[in-house]
Amino acid sequence: MKSLSCDIIMSEVINNNNTDDLGTETDVTHQKSLAMQEESMGPLREDLADWIAKTLEIDISSGNFMDVLDNGVYLCDLANVIHKKAEECVQEGKCTEEIPKVHLKCRRNAQSGSWFARDNSASFLKWCKSFKMQDDCLFESEDLVSHKSERQVIVTLLELARIGYKFGLEPPNIIKIEKELEQEEQQPEEAPPPKPKPPPSARSRPLNLDEEVRKMAAKCQCSEHVTRIREGKYMVFGKAVIIRLLKNRHLMVRVGGGWDTLEHYLIKHNPVFAVEHRRKSSIDYLEGEDVLEGKFLYIKSKYKT
Repeated sequence: MKSLSCDIIMSEVINNNNTDDLGTETDVTHQKSLAMQEESMGPLREDLADWIAKTLEIDISSGNFMDVLDNGVYLCDLANVIHKKAEECVQEGKCTEEIPKVHLKCRRNAQSGSWFARDNSASFLKWCKSFKMQDDCLFESEDLVSHKSERQVIVTLLELARIGYKFGLEPPNIIKIEKELEQEEQQPEEAPPPKPKPPPSARSRPLNLDEEVRKMAAKCQCSEHVTRIREGKYMVFGKAVIIRLLKNRHLMVRVGGGWDTLEHYLIKHNPVFAVEHRRKSSIDYLEGEDVLEGKFLYIKSKYKT
């Protein structure tokens, strides 16, 4: 009976340890997924940082992006620049639409995380709504001030850049790509206009899009699911998508009205995706042996009925 009791206790300990291990490893997998999503925003963050730096002549980069913007001051400055551009368009007869009369209040000495920073954010969002920006494109004040959702802040800034472009403000590179795509869609698909070849440069030669797409597909182990339809258009997991190079470095996929990195898109939409994890066996651990390592697979799959 004593032996049986020990066996039961040992079994409970092993089961509890396995449960804890699985929970921890599931959390690790989830954290990796979140980190991958965060990394996928990097190219857009970098492009917007360059655009803001050029437009406002301030020191901002991908590394300090949210820290520079979180008090709302520079967002209000961007709105004022666009508002001025809109008024100039009306005065010059380039635009006939009525420009909203919105007084943009901004406390320039607002500290990060303060209520004044929230007031600046709310003032900026009010301006955006007056220019008919949709609610699903707008961040909430806490997304910016408390750094809760950089993704939503980026979505809002992309929409802001589109408004600015409409009134003649130089846009980020990703918006330029969008406008090129709109022009291509208006052209007959069987006879796209030839693109002028840029002069060769010894320092920075343009990457070959098709070659880079094939490299990424091979890296993600899904080459058989990625085929070229025509220049810039590919069949990926049975769906036709547009792929472009941003700043001659980042492979971007057009997803609805937004963008994603090709790497994140391939991993996210791969119908069969497995990751092998390793952990010490609970029995080995209890017996003081660490020679053997247990394994488990995290598998994501989709099945067609």
